[in-house]
Amino acid sequence: MKDITNLDITAQSSQLVELYNTGISELCRFKDPSPRIEAMLNDDPAFVMGLILQGNLCLWTTDKDDHGGALEALTALQTLPATHFNHRERMHLAALEPWVKGDLMTASDIFDQLLVEYPQDILALLSGHQLDFFLGQVLNLRDRVGRVLPCWDQQHPLYGYLLGMLSFGQEEAGHYEQATDNGLRAVAMNPGDIWGIHAVAHAREMRGQFQDGAAFMRQYEPYWNKDNDMISHNAIHLDLFLLETGELEEAVAVYDKYVHFPSVNPAPMALLDGSSVLWRLYLENQNLGHRAQALADSWMDKHKQQFYVFNDAHAVIAHVAAGDFDTATDIVTDLKDYLVHGDSAPTNYQMVKQTGLAVCEAFLAFGQGDYKTAVNKLWPIKNSNGQFGGSLAQRDVLARTLLEAAIRDGNRSLAQALVNERLLARPASPYNLGKQETIRAMA
Repeated sequence: MKDITNLDITAQSSQLVELYNTGISELCRFKDPSPRIEAMLNDDPAFVMGLILQGNLCLWTTDKDDHGGALEALTALQTLPATHFNHRERMHLAALEPWVKGDLMTASDIFDQLLVEYPQDILALLSGHQLDFFLGQVLNLRDRVGRVLPCWDQQHPLYGYLLGMLSFGQEEAGHYEQATDNGLRAVAMNPGDIWGIHAVAHAREMRGQFQDGAAFMRQYEPYWNKDNDMISHNAIHLDLFLLETGELEEAVAVYDKYVHFPSVNPAPMALLDGSSVLWRLYLENQNLGHRAQALADSWMDKHKQQFYVFNDAHAVIAHVAAGDFDTATDIVTDLKDYLVHGDSAPTNYQMVKQTGLAVCEAFLAFGQGDYKTAVNKLWPIKNSNGQFGGSLAQRDVLARTLLEAAIRDGNRSLAQALVNERLLARPASPYNLGKQETIRAMA
């Protein structure tokens, strides 16, 4: 039998393949395919690509609480005889095995190999693209898609989603105009392309098109504001535009509606969106009201994971913004202990060692008024913090914290150098221009 991209798939029935195809199509637009996975595995607990999809999806979340689902899928796959897999499916298993163990680099490399042989394998592309994002591998974020794109029929119903992925990779690699063009093509083909919408938002931000960016996000709000797992993330992109244009009340209203609210599911991917917005407001001494404490409360169930340090850093942000320095200190202490006593094999260990611990220490020091320490922690990793994962926009909280710490520490020369750099990239940014005026007023 063949799947949605005409690749051989081991399945007992066409109904299983149809469920798989539906699940993959949903994943392309970031709709949760879990109901489809459950139906597949209820029908056939040994359905290879159903188990592979379950394992991949559980690891996409970067939530240690979902790791058990990935391990369960892997264990089921490893009990199956070798004859139950075709070659492509065995390669998927080979990628899942190190990923479950926390070796993101090896998993990423295997997906690259898989895509060389099977450039139409959409799950390998989707998961590889996410791993590039988690690892901060900006060139492969662009080139993984570029290597396979010419092998796809432009009339294929999933082709537009590849353009959305390419757009994001191009934006992160600095090709902002190309990223905008491909992102707009993607959403024109599929207005519900959530990743494509977010890629256009990234490109607009990097180009300093704040008003156009806000208008674009408002135009596509009926598509990104429901029935997908990236609602909070696209909402914060709207918020970032509003913060730049000084529409603070509107930005807070968007936060309250879409990012963090009483019934929100406390998943790390959504919680870090909340931290990203609130920290920017915190740096500008804005009144956060109850929001910082509410966000910190939501992080309490997730801050002991030591699974993906990008999440740990955003937990520290929330606790510091709420004034809970004890919990923030506990996270930093746990990370230090992890470097001494933890397993050094997972990729996360090197992330903590090279970047993550320093970032967490900087946020804590900043909150405690120790701006010199914040500078000393962030400055050495300024040009290498891509290894920390996340996007340029997400890591801008590090750049803003470094700049603000330099200003508050009275380090005028460093502050001026940092704002010069920002103005070169985005000369019309109200934030950058405002900081320039602040520095000029320094003694």
